[in-house]
Amino acid sequence: MLKTSLQETNKDPIEALIQSMSLREKIGQTVQLGLNSRFYQGEALEEYLAEYPVGSVFCGGEIITHAEGKAATLREQLARVQRASKFPLLVAGDLEAGAGQAVADKTRFPMLMSLAACDDESMAYEYGKYTALEGREAGFNWTFAPVVDVQKNWLNPIVTNRGMGDDAGRVARLAGAVIQGMQDHGLAACAKHFPGDGVDFRDQHLTTSVNSLTECEWWAQHGGVFQSVIDRGVQTIMPGHIALPWCDPVRAKSGRPRPATLSEPILTQLLRERMGFDGVLVTDALIMAGFVAWAPREERLLEAFIAGNDVMLWPEKDYYGLMERAIDSGRVSMERLDASVRRILKLKQKLGLLDLPDASQQFAPIVEDPIVREKAVELSSRVADQSITLVRNRENLLPLDAGKVRTVLLHSAIPEHVYDKHIDALAEKLEARGLEVTRHKNGNCLDVNKMEQAGQTWDVYLVVYSLQIHQMKNAVRPVGELGEVQWAQQYAETMKPITISLNTAYLTFDNPYLDTLVNAYNTHPTTIDALDRALFGEIPFNGQSPVELDPIPERTGYLG
Repeated sequence: MLKTSLQETNKDPIEALIQSMSLREKIGQTVQLGLNSRFYQGEALEEYLAEYPVGSVFCGGEIITHAEGKAATLREQLARVQRASKFPLLVAGDLEAGAGQAVADKTRFPMLMSLAACDDESMAYEYGKYTALEGREAGFNWTFAPVVDVQKNWLNPIVTNRGMGDDAGRVARLAGAVIQGMQDHGLAACAKHFPGDGVDFRDQHLTTSVNSLTECEWWAQHGGVFQSVIDRGVQTIMPGHIALPWCDPVRAKSGRPRPATLSEPILTQLLRERMGFDGVLVTDALIMAGFVAWAPREERLLEAFIAGNDVMLWPEKDYYGLMERAIDSGRVSMERLDASVRRILKLKQKLGLLDLPDASQQFAPIVEDPIVREKAVELSSRVADQSITLVRNRENLLPLDAGKVRTVLLHSAIPEHVYDKHIDALAEKLEARGLEVTRHKNGNCLDVNKMEQAGQTWDVYLVVYSLQIHQMKNAVRPVGELGEVQWAQQYAETMKPITISLNTAYLTFDNPYLDTLVNAYNTHPTTIDALDRALFGEIPFNGQSPVELDPIPERTGYLG
């Protein structure tokens, strides 16, 4: 019905659609509703959307949680949401490591740091392509990926294995290929987090973080990466709650710098006017402390929109009333609102959403392509196989001689509240080789030495660290009880430890004197399988470290 009415007019379809919208409908286009968020608690959907019309929804698991549900169930839910919505919806999700990061029955890839360790642009394109093909099968048309931040500070807890390392040139090349693979196959990509995370050691979930580079340094690093992906046509960008003092020196009375999500100099003057980005800007989550601590809710929501954002990620319901009053008072002009609505509708047009006579048909049941699934799974294994990195092998302990290994002490360093199924999987791989595996988790610094003094011996001592974002807020390091493991392995007298890091690439910065170290970058099942085979020499250690680890192991803090 919507399509027919637009075809009957000679007006530009985008402008005709804007003119047909009420003020509240226009405001709604700038809202993204989290279908699994605290802002929508399962109220009657039709009534909810009638009062709070939205332009986009977020669904599936997100980076802090695990994947949720199945594709068929999600499509049914999305079809219902679309039928209740007057206008076609964008459907976004955190598909940073493939569609399987958001939906449980799709393929999850090793993290982007693993892809960076392969340093293969054709593989990066496939990474984007199969994320798109499987994501589209689940109902997504927009992903908040890839992370294009440059990890310049090893202490930064946000980028870690979600990014592609500390070399801006490599990040730009691989990110461009991932984005092209996504957008060539119908999935809008989103480069994040502008103006670039990875310089501060703070977590923007907990406070406003700062990209403290000078203007010249910024253009050579994060600015260069973002300019590259803009030039390659990235359709959306996510500003972070990150300050950029050289561009916007404004601070609150407390001394807190203004984050990009609230900064017109950063978003409008720099990103849009100077860098030429004309796509959609979507804020990072508006519940993060790096945003909320700047000003009271009404002030910060309006400032964020005025600064240049188009889509607000999970605003409270009162956002509609705030914007209506701001329009009525003239604080926000209708021209400014229309500009955002126009950019959002143009994105929907590029994705073919305005061409559908019944927009809910985009979520109709589909026959999923088994070939797509097969190739996505194969790609996941290939990335894992080629990414495992032998950082150090000073004692020539690797590869292991399968004919001489009979017993293994598998010592894991992992937060107590984290399910260690990936450690279980590694133990099962070793046991499938006929090895006797003794498991030990965390413990006291004296544990291993006490076992040695009691006469216990093993042919191989594997020390596996599993440290990743959000397991320990504000740090991805062996702290507390996990630091005891670092102590314990150095206390061993009869065994030489083989250290494995499953997530962070920077374990050697906490212990610069490790003699044997393997970086695997993530806990994905294909990575555990590749790690097992690499340890025994069945595949080579092909990975190249995406971050600089030598030749100054004693350095700390900012790496520039």
